[in-house]
Amino acid sequence: MTDESSAGAAGEQPVLWLGMAGFGPRERAVLDASLARPEGLPRWRVGAFGDADAWWVNGSKVRTTPEGNLKVSPGLPTEHTLNLNLGEVDRPIAFALPVVSDDLEPRCTFDPVSEPSIAAVLSQFDHWLLLLRAQFVLGAQLIERTPQLQRGVYHVSHAGRLLAVLDFEQGRAALAPRAQPVDLWAAEWLKRPTGAHDLPESFVPITPVQLSWTYVRRTERGMLPPRYRTHTIHYRHVPGVPLRWLTDSLLVMLRELSAGPGSMEALQRRTALPQATIEHDLSCLYYAYAITTTAARASPSMASEPEFDSIFRGAVPPHPMDADRTAPARFEHRRPPRPEDPA
Repeated sequence: MTDESSAGAAGEQPVLWLGMAGFGPRERAVLDASLARPEGLPRWRVGAFGDADAWWVNGSKVRTTPEGNLKVSPGLPTEHTLNLNLGEVDRPIAFALPVVSDDLEPRCTFDPVSEPSIAAVLSQFDHWLLLLRAQFVLGAQLIERTPQLQRGVYHVSHAGRLLAVLDFEQGRAALAPRAQPVDLWAAEWLKRPTGAHDLPESFVPITPVQLSWTYVRRTERGMLPPRYRTHTIHYRHVPGVPLRWLTDSLLVMLRELSAGPGSMEALQRRTALPQATIEHDLSCLYYAYAITTTAARASPSMASEPEFDSIFRGAVPPHPMDADRTAPARFEHRRPPRPEDPA
């Protein structure tokens, strides 16, 4: 945990990322302004289309191909025509009316000039992303409780109902598919015997590292330890998260750090990324044990971090990026105070 802020104030809401396709500048500005919501609800922000948690597509720019895919004409000069296979879409998607293609019968639509319609579609997205929101809360609780956690197995329960199991011996976890964020904030963490490590078959598997990443990626709290702003930063290994979780800026950061260590100032010169993006990306990498400010812990030795890292040992599986640490070109259809002692 950083000394800037504690992770996970009870009731904290995640930032959920929204990708837009086919909207012109004025339409985007209106839709962006419509994302403001009352306190107590998830906060939606517009982000890169390929990295977003959910999508809005301009129905007036959609046509159906003979293969059954959707082509979305660009709404901005910097956009390219988008080719979507709805059978492969793995996140919520809504189409702004009117939908001009007669061959498309979307499940979810909204009126882009109606505030009630926009509010309704965001609420629908909140519901569809319940599991992600629950992972956010569990990740916040994990980071908050880490200084007190020990190696072993923990059951997370509320009102007599098991909500999650975290196995720090094997680097595994699982979450009840309908777990409510409010219940997870109030849940009790109980250390169990090592033999209680079985994960319920109906639960959704994940890893402790992925839970931490989910929280850090979607919180607005400053999670980066101050020393990472002044010390030399070293690469340790590829973070143990799905490849699709790595944004283009994260891929660039991993490429640069795997090529050689550097300070935050040097990384900003080498990558030309905004400082806010660098700090956010480094925060994600820090909680995935992919970076360090201690040269002795850097790749290739990959020696384990003390304390925080010790309970996650075994939670970082081999990753295909280890064989190819390049930052690919933008791919818009691409399908989360003590992790280490102060340097």
